[in-house]
Amino acid sequence: MSDQLPLTPQEPGVSEDVAQQAPSIGDRLRQARERRGVSIAEASATLKIRAPILEAFEREDHAQLPPRVYALGQLRTYAAYLGLDPATVAAGWQGPPAPEGPAPTPLQSATSTFERFAALRPSVIRSTRGLLAIGGLGLAVLAISGFMVLQLLRFILPPSIAITYPIEAVSNLEPGTLSYEIKGTADARASIVINTSAGAQLTTQADESGLWSLIVPLGTGRTEIVANSVKPGTGGGSSTTAERVFVVALPDKVAPEITVTQPSANLAIVDGDVPISLVTTPNSEVAITATDTAGGLVASTLTSDTTGAVTGGIALPAGRWTLSFSVTTADGALGQATRTVDVSFSGVTVSVTGGTSSTWIRVWVDGQLDPTISVSGKIMAPGARLIFTGAKRIDIRSGDPSALLFTLNGRTISEIGSGTGAETYAFLSTGKVQKSSRR
Repeated sequence: MSDQLPLTPQEPGVSEDVAQQAPSIGDRLRQARERRGVSIAEASATLKIRAPILEAFEREDHAQLPPRVYALGQLRTYAAYLGLDPATVAAGWQGPPAPEGPAPTPLQSATSTFERFAALRPSVIRSTRGLLAIGGLGLAVLAISGFMVLQLLRFILPPSIAITYPIEAVSNLEPGTLSYEIKGTADARASIVINTSAGAQLTTQADESGLWSLIVPLGTGRTEIVANSVKPGTGGGSSTTAERVFVVALPDKVAPEITVTQPSANLAIVDGDVPISLVTTPNSEVAITATDTAGGLVASTLTSDTTGAVTGGIALPAGRWTLSFSVTTADGALGQATRTVDVSFSGVTVSVTGGTSSTWIRVWVDGQLDPTISVSGKIMAPGARLIFTGAKRIDIRSGDPSALLFTLNGRTISEIGSGTGAETYAFLSTGKVQKSSRR
């Protein structure tokens, strides 16, 4: 009886004893699961993968697994869930073992085949050739059909979605926790959409391995999130969703209430600032933080009056933004609220805000002097703010442009003006800012 070969490939220069001690892929999966203290049933419920398949992965029982293309996808999901590198695990996974038994040498096979072939009569040989041709054509048709069926299944089957971190369905967090990074798996390049019970909607995209992650804003108390995926190319949504619940502990102090009336949920803003109107604790500073799906960040502050009312606006570039409103009382209690808005621009919108000293401005919109500004210009006092909108171009001349604050289509423009005297700048719908010859 021949000696049994090790299942794990042996590298050159490594002794056989060491190679036999290296754990197989199945052993690594089982050991990682046991270290996490998770049962097969718990992993199956979280990943939506049947328990017999997970057990087959750990036993390396290929007979109990689905076709290889689906098995590898489920193997990557299981590996990511257990904290292992999905690419490394998938690369080390072996296919079903080949049947055992000594194979004939090439010379023996060639000799026996030639002798049998030479013994045939010409008519039999011709028939054999015909059968071989028909058999080859049949195999080609079967291969093409199988490939087309596989591609069709990939096209029509709904995309998968799973959250691998945090593992727990409910996470209890410390007071003051403002966000949490969640991780998961889906189809390669699938769009991931996450809705929160606070009214925010966040999106990201899975990478080529199907892995994704996203930072979710949280408020005080209970925040529920629901994740689903959209298949690239078809737009088909996942048939199931993945849910998690985060509970941020309430502080001992009473958090201030924030009632936001503007912006409304999922408000669409075109060519302008995002309006802000809310009511909170009187004479409080409201911190406003806006984040977009690309990782952009814009921060601003407003102060409530003696009645607690806050009105104003915030300039944001084009995109989908999640606004977080935070108020901290004198005793350290924190109140929060969130809104999601969509901002777009059809032309050019420029806002001008007075700086620490007064200066004059003159404005041309698409080549015409702005009717709200006289020929002699207008004085911009500190803190004063004006907004101009045009189709392609806005020219602004000022006695000292460096004393003013500018935004172009929601984007803050810095380093305008040399501080040496009057200058004119052109703000273009393309997003560029350049010197102008207008006087």
